[in-house]
Amino acid sequence: MENQYNPRQLIAAYYKFVHGREKADAIRYAIQQADLNNDIPYMIYFRQEFCHEAIWYADKIDIYTVFPELLSLIDRYPDKRPASSRHSDIMEDILYIYGIVALDSSEYYQIPLEECEKFLNDYKKRFIRAGHSASLPYRYMASFYTTTGDTANAARCFDNFMKCQPDNDRCPGCLTNSKIHYYLFNNMKEYADMFAAKIEDGTIRCNGGENNSFSLLRLKVNYIKYYIIHGDYENAAACADIIRHKDSLEKQFNVWHFIMCAYVYSNPGRGMRIYKKYWQEWENERSPYDKFYSYMCAACFFKVLDNQKDKDTVRINAGSSFPLYNGGNTYKISSLMEYYYKGAEEIAKKFDQRNRTSKFMDELKMAFANAR
Repeated sequence: MENQYNPRQLIAAYYKFVHGREKADAIRYAIQQADLNNDIPYMIYFRQEFCHEAIWYADKIDIYTVFPELLSLIDRYPDKRPASSRHSDIMEDILYIYGIVALDSSEYYQIPLEECEKFLNDYKKRFIRAGHSASLPYRYMASFYTTTGDTANAARCFDNFMKCQPDNDRCPGCLTNSKIHYYLFNNMKEYADMFAAKIEDGTIRCNGGENNSFSLLRLKVNYIKYYIIHGDYENAAACADIIRHKDSLEKQFNVWHFIMCAYVYSNPGRGMRIYKKYWQEWENERSPYDKFYSYMCAACFFKVLDNQKDKDTVRINAGSSFPLYNGGNTYKISSLMEYYYKGAEEIAKKFDQRNRTSKFMDELKMAFANAR
């Protein structure tokens, strides 16, 4: 009787874990058990649970195997009710996950471009079919093509987004930050600054009205990357100061590499402390998009240190997992610079090949050239 299938016990079992890899693995086990027992409501529910865990706390790439299974179940069994009230409006939850799946497919060069575009187009059809405006799908499409460097499709989708009336429940702060992201990528900084001012003075706020921290943080993340790529380290450091004081929100954006790089002129010691704390996390990063920017920032950081010529080496007390481990804890700054540049270059080429653009290599070359 101990091994008898009991979905409630499976839920209790994975809720014993804190958020992260172990909890995701426990939910995956629950999926397997529901599948073995052909329990359709829980086959759906456990996949929803897994997607939410992977999106926020585990490895996001795992949703690209689980979510298509979830979507297939929803299509095959449209009349099945969700197994739990936690996801009572099942289609709204599916569309929420699908939006993230479609948008963030830009961040994994392992996913073919054709599959990414299939996600985006199918998401748009389902979103409109559910009675919503096309504003959000076009906003996601514009962001996707901006990230990949497809300027023509980005402009087309951004134009469609601007023409659409957004749904009433869409966050004004997120809408505005999407515009800022697009304008900064296209070097239309005067337009970005115009919208940024409205977030900074509180004219435009997050949904809820009282707390504008999320929109302001996202704004500074958009700008800190722009400033580093363009070599404006004074303004990058100012952005870093603001981001660092948003401790409760920082983990949602994974931007310590930008903060490290931003301080290379004004406070290199702080930048080095950040590097020593996070290098292993960046080394183990499963998102190639995040890893590219971590490596790009590290390459720029060590280039500036190397150019300053105060010293040729740095001490890093790290074990054998350190990428340039030599047993002595002393490393040439130039070797660190070369390691991270080559790593960023390797990732950039894979993205550009997938995207059929030169965007990632262009950003890497510009950022590196502007780190003097």
